[in-house]
Amino acid sequence: MAFATNDDLTVYIQDIFDHGVSDWSDELALAETDVTNQIRIRYWDKFEDKAQFDKTKLVETQWKPATVYRALSAYILPKLSTFRLDDTFMEQTAFYKTQYAEEINTQFQLGIEYDSDGDGAITASEITTMTQTRLYR
Repeated sequence: MAFATNDDLTVYIQDIFDHGVSDWSDELALAETDVTNQIRIRYWDKFEDKAQFDKTKLVETQWKPATVYRALSAYILPKLSTFRLDDTFMEQTAFYKTQYAEEINTQFQLGIEYDSDGDGAITASEITTMTQTRLYR
């Protein structure tokens, strides 16, 4: 199942389908790949066996907002934009880019929910938090 669907987009921008496009599934799929890549880069490749990653074991609802924000900021709104100074889509792109960064960082800090045993239930041992305890300059 996908992290986010067309219906999820309308929760964030009610008129997203009023611009001549009736399906944003391809853009949502690209955003899902981006989110999954961030999970692999920032979490999996550091703490788990690289060969065993299975994105179907992630909890989709945990990544829904990040996927929507990424789709809007990187794929959907730039397609709708005219790239002029008075373009509201460019302003929205910047807003959702910030929202994406905040959301994905929040989820990493709350903990990655990964159903490693495949039983359909997430236990405390299947949640890995990502906190930074060292100051980098």
